Amino acid sequence: MMKAKIRDLPSGVGVTKTMNGRGREFWRVRLGKRFTGGPIVKRDFSKLNDAREWILGKAQSQKANPGTIIELKQSSGAAAFSLTPAQISESAACFRRLDGLISLTEAVSYFLKHANPSGGKRTIEQVAQEFLKSRKAMGVRRRTLTQYESYLRTIAERFGGQSINEIRRAGIEDWLSESEWSKRTRNNYVSTLSTLFLFARDRDYCSENPAGKIPRAILDDAAPGVLTLAQTKALLEVTRAEDPEMLAYVAIGVFAGLRRSELCALEWSEIDVQTRTIEVKGIKAKTRQRRIVGISDALAAWLAIASKTLRPTPSRNEDVCGERLKNLYSERYGGDGALLRGPLVAPWPHNALRHTFGSYHYAKYRDETRTAAEMGNSPAVVFRHYRALVKPEAAEAYWNLLPSRAENVVDFAA
Repeated sequence: MMKAKIRDLPSGVGVTKTMNGRGREFWRVRLGKRFTGGPIVKRDFSKLNDAREWILGKAQSQKANPGTIIELKQSSGAAAFSLTPAQISESAACFRRLDGLISLTEAVSYFLKHANPSGGKRTIEQVAQEFLKSRKAMGVRRRTLTQYESYLRTIAERFGGQSINEIRRAGIEDWLSESEWSKRTRNNYVSTLSTLFLFARDRDYCSENPAGKIPRAILDDAAPGVLTLAQTKALLEVTRAEDPEMLAYVAIGVFAGLRRSELCALEWSEIDVQTRTIEVKGIKAKTRQRRIVGISDALAAWLAIASKTLRPTPSRNEDVCGERLKNLYSERYGGDGALLRGPLVAPWPHNALRHTFGSYHYAKYRDETRTAAEMGNSPAVVFRHYRALVKPEAAEAYWNLLPSRAENVVDFAA
């Protein structure tokens, strides 16, 4: 057995080149007590470079933790020195790359937390399906669920196959910048993504919410669109003539201010002619809180000639109502394609029926608390959105918009 020693090593370290009985050379490293601060450690290597890297790793550990190389206790010593030369070399390279910024343990912990979530890996599409299922179980409204489905469908087209823990803020912002959405729509996508990431984080599918750090677009505080007296009168009369089944829908919208989802779920049994009230049940209200809306003289007059055909259908009734309303205020063509009349209102303001009611009601009563109680809103919202949109004289005329005389008048109490 041939032996040769390497000189100029750190104090307490010895490296010996040895040849075994079969004529194969190897390098034996001996870390003495002066170097380890504890038990003597020996390790054999087939290559000198592997031995040097291992010693370097021990020396760096000793520097990071004065007085020791590593914790050479009996319980951990065997595991610490069971690494292969390649693993030791890789560890030393990692120490050099970290350069004292954080410990190797911290680096590994960070990686495991972000790249290997404890809840398992899930793609955006998988999390989206799980999220929608949970929202259905929670009993969210069909309209809300439909909105989630629409936004998540578009999100899945871009990120669907990616693991949710691998998506970063920069990728989301790049996607948003490529779109031509309005500022409001952009904000809705960011909010939907943020909700999805929070859902995933609660289930340990990811460790952070990158969408939560994306600033929302600043929206202009534009006044809500309101129908004029002439437009309101024309809409009511056209509805009466062209689609009588929609007259109650339109009249309640402009004179009671119900939301479209509340209107479409309304039944005639919830309209009380004797007490002049409409009951918006909690299960049908957006806020989930029951409220009572008053029936004004104008609304009573229009309901008296309206067709009693409110038939709520929870699935697609809201879309059907919206489409029929659009047909009323849009231009109308004859069978030969000739234009019979132009649009009643162009362009149609968003949520026009409800905004019209809020504006004229507040202008008449000058009481945001009263208007808020009718609309199911907060007084602050009413004051901010509907103040000074309508003049008092216009409001007075609005609440006296009555139907023109007709031969066939159905008694409201019938």
